[in-house]
Amino acid sequence: MIAFRPLTDNDAGLLLLWMSSPHVRQWWVNDGQTAEDAVEDALAYIGAANATAWIFSWNGRPAGYTQCYECHPDHEPGTPCHAKSPKGTFLIDLFIGDAALLGEGIGTQVLTQLSNGMFKKGALCVRVAPQTTNAAARRASEKAGFVPVGPTPCGRMVLMQRTPELNA
Repeated sequence: MIAFRPLTDNDAGLLLLWMSSPHVRQWWVNDGQTAEDAVEDALAYIGAANATAWIFSWNGRPAGYTQCYECHPDHEPGTPCHAKSPKGTFLIDLFIGDAALLGEGIGTQVLTQLSNGMFKKGALCVRVAPQTTNAAARRASEKAGFVPVGPTPCGRMVLMQRTPELNA
């Protein structure tokens, strides 16, 4: 069972442990950035007006991190949210922090649960943008009902989306 709780400053150590792990670092920590920088970026979502961040647990055990934010035309060019984004479009980012939990279907469960909840709250479109070479993330997204709609403006990620109509 997946459960979510809001990210807090007390999660900095857990995030650093996860973001320092090779299976997270290769996809999550940007070039020229340290794991500490990535943690600082994540903690900036606490209390943000236009974004939410959570630690998710699987069967009561902390399993990973996810963040969600509304896309709008003012996002930086080259980012997944800068692609043509009608009002009501949201982007989800996530990672499984505990390497022992990889391959258990947790990413699919998180994406399904989050996007279903977002649709119930009025979202019109939910997107993810896994790295083009991250086959596991792409597969998890497809299993959660996301369909590829093309490359992102930066070209390193594939933009995938799910709408209520696709999942009715």
